[in-house]
Amino acid sequence: MCLTRWSRWLAALGVVALSLTACGGESAEQETETPPTATASANPLDAGGLSLDAGTGLNPALNVSGLPGCSDPNDEACPAPVQMDLDGEIAASGISLRYPARYFNVTVGEGEVPLTITPSENNKFEERAVFEAYFAESVEAALSGLSEPEIADWTAAGLSGKIGVSRDQTQDPPVNTTIGAFALADGRAVVLKLTSTGKYGWDLWSQVYANMLETLTVTP
Repeated sequence: MCLTRWSRWLAALGVVALSLTACGGESAEQETETPPTATASANPLDAGGLSLDAGTGLNPALNVSGLPGCSDPNDEACPAPVQMDLDGEIAASGISLRYPARYFNVTVGEGEVPLTITPSENNKFEERAVFEAYFAESVEAALSGLSEPEIADWTAAGLSGKIGVSRDQTQDPPVNTTIGAFALADGRAVVLKLTSTGKYGWDLWSQVYANMLETLTVTP
C-alpha cells in the first residue's frame, strides 16, 4: 500500500515537471518569434516608395553640383545626369582626353579645333551633345563668345579656370553652350566646349562633361 502511494506521488511530481517544461518551452518559442520593432526609414522618400536614382527623373546634376547653368534640382521634369564609361582616349595637337567611345566618334582636325567628338549610331539620346577641344588666346577670350552666360570658377585635372554656360531657348530645339577654359603657363587656355540640344541637354550631359574634364591634359 505504501509503495503504491509512493509511486502515485512520484508520478504526480513527474506530471508537474513536464507541465513546467512545456510552459517554459512555449515562452521561449514566443520570445523567438516576436518580430523586431520597426524603424523609420532614414530617407523619407523611401517610405513613400520613391528612390533618388536616375529612373525617377529627379535630382538633376546631383553629382556635379557647383557647375553653372544647371536647372533647379526641384524641377521634376529635369533628368538626372547620364553616366558613361570613358572607354576611349584621344590625343592631337598637344591635347589629350578620355571620352565615351561606345557612344561617340572622334574626329581629329588640323585647324583651330583639333578634336571633335560627336554622337555615334549607338547614341540614342534625343538630347544631342558635341564636344570640342582646342586652344584659345586666354580664358577671357574663350568665354567672350557666350551670350549672357552663367560663369563659375572650376578646377579639374590640376588645371584652373572657369566654366561658362549659356542657353538659347529661341532655337528649336534649344541650344546650350558650355565652355570650360583653363589657363596655361604660356598665357593661352585649353578649352573643352560642349554644345547640347534640348531644354535639359546641359543637365543630361553635365556629368559626362565634368568627368571628361578630369582627364584633360596638355603637353608642350
